Amino acid sequence: MQTSTEPTTNRAATAAARAQLMLQRTELRDSMDHRMAEASTMRSDVSDGHGETEHLVVAEQHDHAARLDAITRAALADVDAAIDRIDSGTYGRCIECGDEIPAERLEILPATPVCVQCQATHERA
Repeated sequence: MQTSTEPTTNRAATAAARAQLMLQRTELRDSMDHRMAEASTMRSDVSDGHGETEHLVVAEQHDHAARLDAITRAALADVDAAIDRIDSGTYGRCIECGDEIPAERLEILPATPVCVQCQATHERA
């Protein structure tokens, strides 16, 4: 006998989404840890005798790493927010309009907080 009002298929889909989100979280954290470890030993492989060229290459590498870290932190925040929505029972509902997010969208983008219509509205703005 079911004790929850949530259909079994929804519970199974939510459990699968949680597993996928947890895996994404681990991968994102590992990626950041790896870049941090590399950053501590980052140096330029350019050694043409001209310090300015090497300095520019190193600066570009640092800028690239900083951008990747910002993107990774944003993705990690999205994943954590989706896990929080699962925990609070609001996962699968658009945070903007409250409509149900189609299962197909959640399968492709498990961390998405919005439905297609609200996403389109954000992109046009």
